[in-house]
Amino acid sequence: MSFMTAISHFGRARAATETSIATTDVARMAGGSELGAADPGSREPGLASSPDYQSAWFDQPDTATWFPSRNSADASILPAKDMTLARVRDVIRNDPVAGAALERLLDMVVGHGLHLVARPDAQALGITADQAHAVSRQIQSEWRLFANDPRHFCDATRKATMNGLFRLLARTWLTADECCYALTATDDPLARYRTAVLPIDPDRLSNPNGSIETMTLRGGVEMNEMGAPVAYHVRNAHATDWWAFGLNFTWTRVPRETEWGRPVFVHAFEPEREGQTRGMSPFASIVRTLSMRHKHASAEIAAAVANATYAAFVESDLPVDEVTQRLTPQSTSFFDKVVTYFTKNPARINGVRIPVMPPGSKITMNGTPRQTTAFVAFETAFLQKIAARLGISYEQMAMDWTKTNYSSARAALTEVWRHIRRVVATFNEQVVSPIYYAFLEEAIDTGRVKLPASAPAFHAMPAAWLRARWIAPGRGYIDPVKEAEAAALRMESLISTLEIECAEQGHDYEDILDQIERENAELAKRKLSRLSIVAAVQANKGAKPDSEEAMGPAGPGGDDKEGSK
Repeated sequence: MSFMTAISHFGRARAATETSIATTDVARMAGGSELGAADPGSREPGLASSPDYQSAWFDQPDTATWFPSRNSADASILPAKDMTLARVRDVIRNDPVAGAALERLLDMVVGHGLHLVARPDAQALGITADQAHAVSRQIQSEWRLFANDPRHFCDATRKATMNGLFRLLARTWLTADECCYALTATDDPLARYRTAVLPIDPDRLSNPNGSIETMTLRGGVEMNEMGAPVAYHVRNAHATDWWAFGLNFTWTRVPRETEWGRPVFVHAFEPEREGQTRGMSPFASIVRTLSMRHKHASAEIAAAVANATYAAFVESDLPVDEVTQRLTPQSTSFFDKVVTYFTKNPARINGVRIPVMPPGSKITMNGTPRQTTAFVAFETAFLQKIAARLGISYEQMAMDWTKTNYSSARAALTEVWRHIRRVVATFNEQVVSPIYYAFLEEAIDTGRVKLPASAPAFHAMPAAWLRARWIAPGRGYIDPVKEAEAAALRMESLISTLEIECAEQGHDYEDILDQIERENAELAKRKLSRLSIVAAVQANKGAKPDSEEAMGPAGPGGDDKEGSK
């Protein structure tokens, strides 16, 4: 029996099994056992069998009407994707909190840019460490020429450098949990490399003519029998582009890669469930919360503005009948003559006008304060939940550090950094690596990067040649002295290296060493010396300035006994 025949038999057997399971589930939901009879081991006498897990009970108030779907990943995501993403984008556009959350994530994932540190696998390639290091220096030099060209040849639209493209793709990826681009070629004779990146809105990835989903075509992704993408169907213009009428009703089929493995179209997303074809926005679970929070905050601001607008009120203690009579057009009295006179001749004392009120009227100032204490607590509770879902700290989202000391800030940073490292790794795998693949293939083919004579070709071992570290933005320091001392202690204890410590702060250790070497040469040339700041600090560790002792070890944020140990 061939492999595909076995898979076919397995599929039919699985379908029969799922039908049997579905029938059993219906029987259980109806309150009976699998055989339709009452189970003697029921929780209560006379009741049908109930599952051992309380989460599956249906005879309790909190679960009696709770029937969530058991859909597959695509059956859940594809029908809800477009409307959910439209609402997420609307909230990000109009709610400063949602926009700030996205910007904080973008700053930590890409920030000012990603720095390439090429590390070809010398052992796998059968070359020496020195040969691998020489190749890596060539690769890094050529990457800088390709990625940082001020003429933006790496961008097919000629709008951004490579780091600008990374920020654009990261913003889309963080919003929609997916992004798309095509690796095309530029014909400009001034370009050093022909490889160019063409960003594509993932909204354009869809089934041609709105056709229904099938086993091999879902969400614009064409797959083989095993579910591996082989091609993508891209709408030639966004569906809402009225100026591209005609193009937005046609599609182009783009293969995933060439025959020899070079990426052509990249749909970057990491599935969260088996069989998932498209991504779902990480904001999906909090979009309603963000929308309601924004409406509540707007209503509070509007109420406060309205309260401040009416600074005073004019009150009258006259009877209603008398006020009505005086407001009658035919009424002409002494009061009317007085009002007419003072209107034409206002009373003033040293240039200050004196208000003349009708008899029985008085001015009452609006002294009602607007209570905002409850609103602040309400806002804080919501922001904490939103920040927790997005993997950032409340302080980062609200930019509120008033209640933070060294220990709490360090703990929050550690948890956030653990999440961000995973996000950065996923972004590098899904978005950055295909671009690096196309660049390095061209760099080697054109001879700009020369490989050792004994080394295998690029296409023979691409994973070994593409091994690299992408240094993301550094996490920064909370207490520079304490953390510098801790870094030095880790390196002295042989549990860390200069490369790791520099990468944590967004630097390449080789660049730092090269710069230190140049600076030391300049210092020696000028007969100057570099003072050891760490040694000076350690020598005077017991003597603190009065201002520091008054501030406390945690700084202006408050006391911190743990952080001062």
